[in-house]
Amino acid sequence: MKLTYRGVEYDHNPPMLEVSESDILCNYRGRTHRYTYVGHVPFPQSQTGLTYRGAAYKTDRYGQRQSVSAAESNSVFSAFQRKLAQLTPLMDERRQMLRHSARSHSDSIQRSLERRIAIAREQGNSNLLQQLEDEMRQMA
Repeated sequence: MKLTYRGVEYDHNPPMLEVSESDILCNYRGRTHRYTYVGHVPFPQSQTGLTYRGAAYKTDRYGQRQSVSAAESNSVFSAFQRKLAQLTPLMDERRQMLRHSARSHSDSIQRSLERRIAIAREQGNSNLLQQLEDEMRQMA
């Protein structure tokens, strides 16, 4: 089919799909119709190397599973090890940051409890003082 876009002519050949009629009948606005469906629509799959529970495999462009040789499996594993080695310093830095924030949070809670205990002592509120001291023991 010849088409023109902004003065440029080109040929357009749409893909031909195999369309089949089903046995299912339907009514729409009083008219009977048959459902149609496409027989096969190919979806190109990406060719990737994958691992499931330690077993390496890959898929072809049709989505079919193919086994991986031991050499290819080792290369996938070594690539994973290299990636993990790159991430290890970042993970250590994140762990240190989380430890520091947890310590700061605990210190803040402890300061708050100490201030509340001092206020409860000044007011002579023995019930509140007992609860706050129990909470302080749970923190330790």
